Amino acid sequence: MLKNRSRVDELGRAFAGSQLQIQIYVNRREEELSQAVLNALPSLASLSPRVHWVSPLESKKFIEYKDAEFLRAVGLVHLSPKLKELWPFRGPNWDALAAVEIDKSPGGRGVVLVEAKSHPSEIYGGGCQASSPKSLRMIETALQQTKRWLGVAANADWTGPLYQSANRLAHLYFFRQVVDVQAWLVNTYFINDPHSPTTLENWRNALKQVKEELGITGIQVPNTAELFLEAKDRSELLKGST
Repeated sequence: MLKNRSRVDELGRAFAGSQLQIQIYVNRREEELSQAVLNALPSLASLSPRVHWVSPLESKKFIEYKDAEFLRAVGLVHLSPKLKELWPFRGPNWDALAAVEIDKSPGGRGVVLVEAKSHPSEIYGGGCQASSPKSLRMIETALQQTKRWLGVAANADWTGPLYQSANRLAHLYFFRQVVDVQAWLVNTYFINDPHSPTTLENWRNALKQVKEELGITGIQVPNTAELFLEAKDRSELLKGST
């Protein structure tokens, strides 16, 4: 569940990058983060939700969750069997998660999924590295179902360098279409991170290219938002709660 320990200190505090920035916002700027998310997601704000950040929490050494553990963290562990039918073990490792209480929703619960980046190169990776042919088939099936849901061309490359972005969309599909649970995906981009400075203009240009490569240019992906936050200094995390 934890990222590479070389990137964090003995208390789980990240040294740099998006991992550090999301730790700061969840643990030192929780209200600011929640309000920014609500401002970016009118569909969530309209439900008058109560947003509870459940990871990465300082009290739990900033653990980041995946698979059944991320469902457990947001109070939806009963959905684990359904998730296993759609996606193999070792699924996405979520940078941050919030459990959402919604009085106006039939189920009363929802989830905010957060993917965080500090510079555009972080968006790209080595592609799908499924552990077995069976896992690869499951992944490819889920990705194709997600493409159909969004109206994306079947031949769009979702298992290559942008696989991470694609599998996050597949998990949004899981919640909204497979198990009928309110879910929102927030792609969070930090501006002017001291470790790898990226301006807002840099981000907008890079994201335009990402959307083209994913085949989602001009497609309104439901319950998603791009959130741009100013990066903070690590000293803010070290000082403790204020």
